[in-house]
Amino acid sequence: MKNIILYLLLFSIIFIFGCGKDETVDAESITAQVYDIEEPEIIEEDVELIEEEREDIVTVRLCHDTDNGIVRWVNGSIFGYYNNSKRFEFYDYCFDNNFLIEYYCEDENPMNRSFLCTNECQDNHCL
Repeated sequence: MKNIILYLLLFSIIFIFGCGKDETVDAESITAQVYDIEEPEIIEEDVELIEEEREDIVTVRLCHDTDNGIVRWVNGSIFGYYNNSKRFEFYDYCFDNNFLIEYYCEDENPMNRSFLCTNECQDNHCL
């Protein structure tokens, strides 16, 4: 209880003396500077060069198959880049013990096909 009374007394003193002062600002002591900023000059040739550079940007699509196509008896993978230059990577894998999901490239696009292995699917390829 003593602490609360002490805090209230301290707060009252700070409030009364801290807020009771009249602060004035001397308007003559404030200075300001004004600057003229010139707009940069745009040259037609520069605009044409920038537009030409933008036209030369080409997105590359790439797809590489480590087992060179649809080869069910070899464990392989594909990797490359989509049109937006985002990288992809897919691995051939066994789905259950009988089905193989085989990844391959077609026209630089990642593709996959499922196969029923006649013997069995192990180590991500048909036996």
